[in-house]
Amino acid sequence: MDQLYMLRAFVAAARHRSFSKAAASLGVTTGSISKAIAKLEANIQTRVLHRTTRFVSLTDAAQPYYLSCCRLLEELDEANRRITQEREVDSGRLRLAVHPMLVSETFSRLVSSYLAIAPNVNLMVSVQEGAVNLYDSPFDMAILPPHLVEQSAVIRRTLSKSPRILVAAPGYLKQYGAPKTASELSNHFLLLDPESRQKGADFIDFVEDGKRVSVFPMSSMDGNEVLLRAAALTGTGIATLPGAMVREDIAMGRLAHVLPECSAPDSDVEICLFYAHRELMPARLRTFVDFCVEFFRSAGRPVPDDTGTIVQSLDRCENEMLIDV
Repeated sequence: MDQLYMLRAFVAAARHRSFSKAAASLGVTTGSISKAIAKLEANIQTRVLHRTTRFVSLTDAAQPYYLSCCRLLEELDEANRRITQEREVDSGRLRLAVHPMLVSETFSRLVSSYLAIAPNVNLMVSVQEGAVNLYDSPFDMAILPPHLVEQSAVIRRTLSKSPRILVAAPGYLKQYGAPKTASELSNHFLLLDPESRQKGADFIDFVEDGKRVSVFPMSSMDGNEVLLRAAALTGTGIATLPGAMVREDIAMGRLAHVLPECSAPDSDVEICLFYAHRELMPARLRTFVDFCVEFFRSAGRPVPDDTGTIVQSLDRCENEMLIDV
């Protein structure tokens, strides 16, 4: 028999001075209360209650034991209330891992907008370029490309999916001229994702008007998206970057879209929100999931549905799935 139940039965019987009233308060039978107390007395080798046909009372030896049990059960019940309340209220700590490519004006708006609707949440953001394991890390959630989530059984909600496009600062294009075809990229300083080069080769493949074009750049620099964006903004060269990452830079005139009909093949960049559990999520996590999906939907980013087809919005935000990565 569960020891916690035995203690609850003992405290209820002593408080109500009746087995039947104790049984009613706990929603069990009188016989269950009697068996629980008998088992408790056997375990601690001490009689805790006097029983008569008219009432039940504490033995002298059980007086301090009763007070200790009351304190123990009160602390346990209070702990249960606190953790239940925490799950139901938008408060507490939310530890979020994000990819460096997300750190932009858009992400600043996401953070400020979320904190406006959940001001009591302690949002702790960590920029992580490497892989994240949500089961063996301090993070509650992560916003990352799919290949950077290590474990196999997590929940994924796609937030955005966009191709890598060519962009450059207006100052660079004014000084060196804008290429009119993909082949002219060989005369420019290219800012490239390290994986864009063919293994063991010096050329980069692009797709222009549906045709593959191999470019041998005169000069180039490899790096992550944050470095390439920073270099492009300072006029270093023409960069290949996720369209979603530079959307605002293009809108504000800081960068220009170069060769719109040209893109890197098989270069779509997907950003997803990951979390480990769907059931019994605290309110702050449920709110953040719904907020993120709505935020990216309202931003007009094209996202794939469950079948992988590109769509303009998450119609009902129902693309939760268990994935293998």
